[in-house]
Amino acid sequence: MGAIGSSAREHLRELRERDPELQAEYDRLGPRFDLVRQLIRARKAAKLTQRELGERVGVSKNVITRMESGEHTPRLETAQEVASALGYRLEVRLVKERRKASTK
Repeated sequence: MGAIGSSAREHLRELRERDPELQAEYDRLGPRFDLVRQLIRARKAAKLTQRELGERVGVSKNVITRMESGEHTPRLETAQEVASALGYRLEVRLVKERRKASTK
């Protein structure tokens, strides 16, 4: 990623360090945005348009557009169908949270 992407990520990291509420929201939404990023990358790697992917999955282009924009959180089943249409399988796993050290 170029300098603009790097500086934007750095700026976001700094904002999250200063604002615990922002960090909490970022943590809450992170998995959704990670999934969306991966689906977009896979679609582009497959050289498919949103319309073509929608046709493979059996949904309209608008469903794919809303999912990729983050405007709509896909149901697990829809994410699985999209992943499958792209030649992937969806994995969901639980990861033990790390407890933050007490500052007392």
